Amino acid sequence: MIKTIKAPVQTNEIFYGGTASLILSSTASVVLYDIQQQKTLAEIATPPVKYAVWSADGSLVALLSKHSKLFQSYVWPPRSSFSLAITIASKNFSQHTLIHETIRIKSGAWDDSGVLVYSTLNHVKYTLPQGYELPWDLPPHC
Repeated sequence: MIKTIKAPVQTNEIFYGGTASLILSSTASVVLYDIQQQKTLAEIATPPVKYAVWSADGSLVALLSKHSKLFQSYVWPPRSSFSLAITIASKNFSQHTLIHETIRIKSGAWDDSGVLVYSTLNHVKYTLPQGYELPWDLPPHC
């Protein structure tokens, strides 16, 4: 049996959103969509999302973004740069924190105590849901 749904936003990526729910990622936001009721449950503004990582108890989700081009008008001459971000939100998409990175984020996972551990090209870092972040420097051979 195949069922077709019409997405409420132009969708670039689709992720697991919980029982009977999907996370639909567009260029400017992420939508939590109930596929049974065919309605939007929540929406949060984020850069384009590359990965969605749920905590073990399903209470928090980390939305790891792709490169998003930002136009910096506060510097002269104005220029653009690339920024990466991790948005940590509750299961209802209320934003807990936003972490900015300048280096590509490779992956992330929640540990049993509720800490998000994520890796960039040359660091392993962790952050608490409230947004405190500390790097763990890896030896050059790792």
